[in-house]
Amino acid sequence: MNSKVYEAAGQLSAAGLVKDRGAFFGSVLGTLNHILVGDTIWLKRFATHPSCLVSLREVANLQNPTGLDQMVFKDLGGLSEHRLAELSEGQSTGGQHEPSR
Repeated sequence: MNSKVYEAAGQLSAAGLVKDRGAFFGSVLGTLNHILVGDTIWLKRFATHPSCLVSLREVANLQNPTGLDQMVFKDLGGLSEHRLAELSEGQSTGGQHEPSR
């Protein structure tokens, strides 16, 4: 499901991603960012639970979001660079490369 959302968002230009569309978080990017911040908050809760899976322990080290509207990456280039670095280092999947979907 997430891959379909990201694929659809990937079809938009940078201007289209940040265009105010009257949504609660303004733009498509603002809404996706809100989902990312919310997911981070919940994953950090799970990661600090005593019965946590080893795969979530890395999440506990992420910076705590300051609010649901905090922009995690202020520019798309920075996000792309960060994501590419993660994939090349194998960090996003605990050293395992993600399968294509």
